[in-house]
Amino acid sequence: MSNVSRRARLYDLAALACILAGAAICAIASARLTEIGKFSYQHPGPPNQSQLDAADRARYLAYGGVGLIAIGCGVAVVGAIGQSRRKALPNALS
Repeated sequence: MSNVSRRARLYDLAALACILAGAAICAIASARLTEIGKFSYQHPGPPNQSQLDAADRARYLAYGGVGLIAIGCGVAVVGAIGQSRRKALPNALS
């Protein structure tokens, strides 16, 4: 069993942080969209912002969360490729 380098652990930690932050942002956006969906004619929500603008902002927030999750997955893939190359290099020289 090979030793895991500090760099590989940092890649994993960065990927985990990005994925968790993206998931939290998506959950917040989902909660906002649910709240906006509960508005009615009698309870229209905040007077300084239309429901359509609020829904657009929540949707863009959700897209940002999905983007952050994709970045986290990319960081994880780059870390895994780097670790596999590092692991394969000493065997190739032997």
